[in-house]
Amino acid sequence: MWETALDWLLRVQETPHDAALQHALNTWLEDSPDHLRAYRKAEKVWRLSGQLMSSPAFDSRLPALAAPPNRRRRWLRRVIASSAVAACAVLLVLPDWQGITADYRSPTGEHQQVTLADGSVVELDSGSAIDVQFTPDKRRVTLLRGQAFFSVKSQPERAFEVTAEAITVTVTGTAFAVEVSPETIDVSVAHGSVKVADTRQRDAALEPLKPGQGVRFLRQGQGLQRLQTPVEQIAAWRHWQLLVVDQPLSEVVARLRQYQPGLIVLNDDALGKRKITAALDLRSPRLALQAALAPLGGQVRALSPYVLMVSAD
Repeated sequence: MWETALDWLLRVQETPHDAALQHALNTWLEDSPDHLRAYRKAEKVWRLSGQLMSSPAFDSRLPALAAPPNRRRRWLRRVIASSAVAACAVLLVLPDWQGITADYRSPTGEHQQVTLADGSVVELDSGSAIDVQFTPDKRRVTLLRGQAFFSVKSQPERAFEVTAEAITVTVTGTAFAVEVSPETIDVSVAHGSVKVADTRQRDAALEPLKPGQGVRFLRQGQGLQRLQTPVEQIAAWRHWQLLVVDQPLSEVVARLRQYQPGLIVLNDDALGKRKITAALDLRSPRLALQAALAPLGGQVRALSPYVLMVSAD
């Protein structure tokens, strides 16, 4: 939604007197309060981008507005301007309310290991956050965002429950991973077994998952996919590895954004749909991107200390 709002803003900046464009924008804004909030945020960031781009830390500058417009110049301006605005959004001192209110969270580019009061251990991936609520008869952890690997201390009389939005995982003692992404919620088991329930579908009873088994819940359509993963590859991020098998580049970029202290911009839809299979090093998002793009003929450019641009050659 943020990228869509930014695109609307840039189009209006290019042709401010286009009545048809303004009408289309107003229609989009009226469709949802979230659209209006995203657009107002884009406007605020745009106003601040001039000051940011004049900083010596940035290598690029916005093209002069008085220059004669042409197709290539408009394209270049959109690429640079969108990157500048996105970088400014990242640098804005806005509170991360979810991170602030979470009981435990991991910073960008770092992992965090947490030992809970019952002796269970939770490993948090970059940018992940959890809430913990223990009572005498139940242990409950809520995965607010990102990925987590749970090594649960066995207490048969006191179940351990992990919730990720509508998905609930219940165990007494085992090791498993849970991931929340914009498109899916994944659960994979490394040791023991877990019971998984989807509260969106009351009659959808699932067999307990065994080691190497997993399930992927799709947000759209509320469907699910069965997963089979070698145990040693479950939560490979714990070893700073990203294992992708026949996945679109856009999904790989989305995953690497968790590790980049700034923004990774992918403006080429065709490139984003191309699929790759690779083992990438999460300790360096830029090198990981270069490795992913090598067989596709793409490139990674640093437009600023905080923005990486992914594009075709």
